[in-house]
Amino acid sequence: MPRRADTIGAVVLAGGAVVGAFAPASPGLAGGGILMVAAVLRMAGLRWWVSAALVVGVLTSMTADAAWRATRDPPAEPIDGVVRLVGDPSPMEGGGWRVEIRHGGRRLDAEFGGAHMEVGDLLAGTTIHVTASSVRPARRWQRFRHVAGTMEVDQVGSTGPAGPVYRAANALRRLLWKGSAPLGEREASLLAGLVLGDDRAQSASTADDFRAAGLGHLLAVSGQNVAFVLAAAAPALGRLRYRWRFPLTLLLLGFFAIVTRFEPSVLRATVMAGGSALAAARGRQAGGARLLAVTVAGLVVLDPFLVHRAAFRLSVAASAGILVAAGALAVAIPGPRLFRETAGVTLAAQAAVTPLLLAGFGPVPVAALPANLLAAPVAGPLMVWGVTGGLVAGILGSPVDAVIHAPTGVGLRWIANVGEWSATHPTGYMGTVMGSLVAGSVALAAWLSARGRSRHAMGALLGTLIVLLTVATSTIVGSADAGADGGIRVLGEGEVVVVDRLGSTRRLLGDLRRRGVDQPLLIVFREPVPAGVGSTLDLRFDPHQRWGPPASVGAVVPASGTRFMVGGTTWVVHLDRGLLVVRRAPAWVEPRVPSAG
Repeated sequence: MPRRADTIGAVVLAGGAVVGAFAPASPGLAGGGILMVAAVLRMAGLRWWVSAALVVGVLTSMTADAAWRATRDPPAEPIDGVVRLVGDPSPMEGGGWRVEIRHGGRRLDAEFGGAHMEVGDLLAGTTIHVTASSVRPARRWQRFRHVAGTMEVDQVGSTGPAGPVYRAANALRRLLWKGSAPLGEREASLLAGLVLGDDRAQSASTADDFRAAGLGHLLAVSGQNVAFVLAAAAPALGRLRYRWRFPLTLLLLGFFAIVTRFEPSVLRATVMAGGSALAAARGRQAGGARLLAVTVAGLVVLDPFLVHRAAFRLSVAASAGILVAAGALAVAIPGPRLFRETAGVTLAAQAAVTPLLLAGFGPVPVAALPANLLAAPVAGPLMVWGVTGGLVAGILGSPVDAVIHAPTGVGLRWIANVGEWSATHPTGYMGTVMGSLVAGSVALAAWLSARGRSRHAMGALLGTLIVLLTVATSTIVGSADAGADGGIRVLGEGEVVVVDRLGSTRRLLGDLRRRGVDQPLLIVFREPVPAGVGSTLDLRFDPHQRWGPPASVGAVVPASGTRFMVGGTTWVVHLDRGLLVVRRAPAWVEPRVPSAG
């Protein structure tokens, strides 16, 4: 069968699995579906992959239904026994730790109060004796992680070791952390994110900067990490006989998946890499698009909830964009080879994930593209060096670790500065129209370049650049500083922020930082809120509510006369000629809203 038909068949197969994941069916209904599929298989002239897609869809719907049933009811009785940590404990905002555990065949989110600080030193695979009086049912987003409920741990008892594989993985993680000791706190946390996907030590401001700059993917492991691990191991694997190379490659991939805690993007990449190694062992060459589609189909059949995980969707979309368009874009872009290839991969991946980002997270920062172009060439070598050099640094210790990580620190500071500058620079955000236009222009450029029309492709890319510059320029001009003193009022202990004059995004963020605002309950804008400003504040501070006058994007318009109390004082919100005015209420006015939230 022609290779093109095989690729189409694999894509249709993946589509069947995805459709089945979104349509869970009971075994009885699925059994009827299987009978229908059996009848369809007998239809003359039907291509094999259509029938296979129907079968895969039915199987996936059955596994999705079973997964929903498994997370429907949490344990009703108190828990007193040994549990196993599925992940690594992460700090909670109010103090204490949260970690996913397994108990009696069920997954639960365990919350340890501030008194159990020793839990923070444990890692995945470890066993621990706990006592919990009650378990709350899981929320929808928890069920997508196969979590059935949340328990608040009352008492913590003895701990037990993890299994041998997890002990080795945990030892590797600790060794890498030990090797990063000469780095600063910020740089060490960035290295852990780049190499291991461990973001527990990253500050809130760093994480917010990277998300606002469109660099959040660098703080989590991805398929790129798998590629770099294989590249680092290639010299050693290449010296082995062929019969040993394949199984050791699979073992390496599996071990790395355990080290990175089976992140969805890593699962996708490891399965693809394993498929490619299998094809090579059989003397064949695996097509990238076909391999990606088969990987998606296989993983979704085994775990239908993956389709609801943003990391998995973005990983698949980025991979598809790179496979389809990166090479063609690299041909159309002028400049040195390294720059063309980096820019092609960045453009292809960004264009592919933009529709998903717009649908799931709102406006996309314009700074994402130049920020990735500046950070990606440095992040790649750091991932390789972070594993190889980091292990050597951890083994040898001081003072060799400082010498090994001297270039590491330079690269990490560069990436951190790119993230901070891009997050605070007022380049604006692309909404649905602009984002779709940019993604379409990049796709058009790739299509034209693949057909040998490089000059026309350059025109399409130039159009993309003009759109981005238009958005950025309009934002910079339209958000000029309205005054030298800023224009914010902080009420109470930072619970409420009133923005009287909307200056530049950078000035506003700086004013909030200087005033010690951490996580306000409410942000009130006097002037209409642009999409970019609102999205940036949501990423940085995650307020419970955002109020603004009519014509505000993504903000609630309060009724005139709405009252709230903060800091022992009642405040009143009025609509005055299309603007919101916040004033102190007279002493005799009783508050109707007890808090800002």
